[in-house]
Amino acid sequence: MKKNFIFSALLFSGIFYAQTCENIKLENTNLKTEIQTIKTENDYLKKVLEINNPILESEKENNNFRITKVVGNKADKTISITFLVDAKDPNIKMHISNLSLIDLEGNKYKVDYFKSSSPTHKLPANVPLKIYFTFKEIVDQPLLIKLFRFSTRNEPEGHALKWTNSKLEFRDLKVNWN
Repeated sequence: MKKNFIFSALLFSGIFYAQTCENIKLENTNLKTEIQTIKTENDYLKKVLEINNPILESEKENNNFRITKVVGNKADKTISITFLVDAKDPNIKMHISNLSLIDLEGNKYKVDYFKSSSPTHKLPANVPLKIYFTFKEIVDQPLLIKLFRFSTRNEPEGHALKWTNSKLEFRDLKVNWN
C-alpha cells in the first residue's frame, strides 16, 4: 500500500510538474514575442525622431517652422526642402508665398509647384504638418544654400479680418545630393 501511495504521489507530482513546465514555456514564448514587438516599436520611434530632427528652426506668429531635410536630385536638377509647421493656435489657415532659394553664387531658383506641396494649409493646434517645396533648374549642384525665404499669411478660422503676415528666412542650408 505504501508503495502504491508513493508511486501515485510521484506520478501526480510528475504530471503537475510537466504541466507547470508547459505553462512556463508558453509564458516565456509570449514574453519573447512581446519583447520583440516592443523592440520593433522602439526602432520605429527612434527613426521618426531622427527623421523629424530639425536642421534649422524658427518661430513666427505662434507657428514653429523646422527644416528637416534638404535634398538635391542630380538627374532632375532639383532641390527639395522639407519642413514641419507646428501651429500653437487652433485652426489656422496658412498660405505660403514669395518662395525664393539663393545659392552661394547668387543664383535664384524658381519653385516647381507641380512637384511641391500645396501652398495653402489648415493647421490644427500642436500637430506638425509636413510641407515640402521643390526648386527647379539648379545650376552646378551647390553644396550650400545661402538663403531660403518665404512669406506666410496666417488667418484664424472664422476671423478672416484678423490675419497676420510674417516673413521667414533660413540661412546656410547644407544640400545632400542623390
